[in-house]
Amino acid sequence: MLQTKRMSIVPTFVCTLRCKMCSNHMPAFQNPPCATVAQMQADIDGLFALFDKIEWLQFVGGEIFTHKHLDEVFDYCKKYTTQFDRLIIETNATILPTEKEWESLLSYGSKLKVMISDYGPLSKVCAQFVERLQQNNIEFVLKKYYGDVATQHFGGWIDNTACQDLLEPDDYVTKQAALCAQVRLENMHIFKGKLHRCSNSLFLSELGVCVPNHRDYVDLHDGSSLAQKQAIIEAFYAYPRKSCHYCTWKSGDSAQRYGAAEQEKTAHA
Repeated sequence: MLQTKRMSIVPTFVCTLRCKMCSNHMPAFQNPPCATVAQMQADIDGLFALFDKIEWLQFVGGEIFTHKHLDEVFDYCKKYTTQFDRLIIETNATILPTEKEWESLLSYGSKLKVMISDYGPLSKVCAQFVERLQQNNIEFVLKKYYGDVATQHFGGWIDNTACQDLLEPDDYVTKQAALCAQVRLENMHIFKGKLHRCSNSLFLSELGVCVPNHRDYVDLHDGSSLAQKQAIIEAFYAYPRKSCHYCTWKSGDSAQRYGAAEQEKTAHA
């Protein structure tokens, strides 16, 4: 029986902000890619053919609500409601869902949870977002990312923007990668059929900075058998990915923290 704690579907790399220390490297994408509704639906089918149970089925970006057809995807997930516990939405509260997206999300009731990264004045629709959730008794979490660094969620941000091999000893990378929060949470990420064990592996791969090693990810649609894919996934956390050599997060407990969301000069519309 194959299970995981968190599975993050990435609809789009488009973001409404351009944060200098974006841990997912969004400002580095000159032409941020998006997945089509059909591609996400195919990935959802592929995931639930592989996994018997996913605790949290998440949608993360970029800013997911720049993608204007997510209601079709949220509705499609209902085919598999017995195989996941919660539908988790991550947003920076700069843009509201469409009415169709609200309708689809709210139909999940207590199964829905919304995670809001609150960047103060940058999160211009945060109050409206929270009000709508409260009116419908939807669970939400506000992660504070403004004001004094010491008061910010997780003590502020970690600078993970080097986008290069940090040339750390292999034994150090192996030790730290095993302690990484992404490993503890089993936080897998998928985009256009490519299933990675963490966000850094996915985003660096899509950026073309770090070409993953064999078995560092699974292609859901490559024609290999379910058993072959499952065998790779079962070993996802047994050894570091190539991307672990590029990652500051694995040293998160000791890494320096910075104030969140300092903006570059321009932003995606």
